This record gives sequence, C-alpha cells and structure tokens, in this order.
Amino acid sequence: MEKLKIGGIKQSLELCQFDLRGVHSSEEITANVSKLLLSQKINMEFLTHYTHRNNYHQLTFCISQDKFSTTSEILKKEGSLPIGWEINSRGQVGIITIFPHQSAIKILGAIMVSWAAQSIPIYGIATSLSAISFVTDYQLIDKAIDVIQDLFQLPKDHAPLKPEIRYCQSDIVKGD
Repeated sequence: MEKLKIGGIKQSLELCQFDLRGVHSSEEITANVSKLLLSQKINMEFLTHYTHRNNYHQLTFCISQDKFSTTSEILKKEGSLPIGWEINSRGQVGIITIFPHQSAIKILGAIMVSWAAQSIPIYGIATSLSAISFVTDYQLIDKAIDVIQDLFQLPKDHAPLKPEIRYCQSDIVKGD
C-alpha cells in the first residue's frame, strides 16, 4: 500500500502544559491569562479553548518548561482566575506538528492509532488548514517522530525541524 504524503514534521523544545476548566467564558479567561503571562514575559507556544456541552469551558496552553513554577504561582494566586476554575498541569511535554498535503482526517487517525499501539500519549491536538499539532510526552518525542516517518512519505530532502533557539520577550528595543 502506498504511504500518504506529508509535507514535513516540526517539533518543539521542551514545554509544560496547563489545562484550566470552569464555567465562565473561556474568552474572558484567555484574555486574563494572556495578560498575566505577558506581565511576566512568558510566551504561549500552544493555545486552545473548548466549550463542553455542560457549559464548562477549557483553556489549554503550553509554555517553556523553565517557566512552569512561575506560571503555577501566577495562576494559583488568589484572584487570578474566577472562583471554581480548576487548574491541571503537567511538565515535560512537546509538540509535534505535521504538514499534510491532503487527507488530514486519514493522517490524524493513522497517527492516533499508531501512537496508541506504541503507548505514546496525546495530551492535546490542534488543527488548521495547513497543520496538525499534537502535544505528547517530551521524552517520547523522538519515538513519536519515528512512528510518523514510518507511516508517511516525506519529501526526499526532509529532516524533522528541531528548534535550536527559543524566542523570548524583552524590554530592549534595538534601533537601526
């Protein structure tokens, strides 16, 4: 059987993940959390929000692993979140993004089934017109990429993109 084609694979540096759940509007919570993180110059690398059928909302975001403690403290501080919002977090996650040419649903299903068979967890998924991103254990990211490379046909000159630097916010403005 011919392998499905994908345009490439990209992986993140080591991150941590926060899941916030509650009954208030996730848009309001997203704005508040964004402002809190901005005040500490913490970048979000991944952000999704979801409304459950029972009127609960969930906001999930990933940030650099080295900002885990600072972010935990900010979110647990009284008044940071509305009363009743639950905070769950996990450290040492990574994001793998693939770029499907077409057949995104087939590709998504194939990855989910193959990773489950290899005991590679999926903590989050986000899709767009050009990409599918998966949040998984950072320690298993190389194994997860190997599974993807075995499943799909990549361009001949492709190597998984691994970031070598992390961009951070700064107050310094450089002029010409």
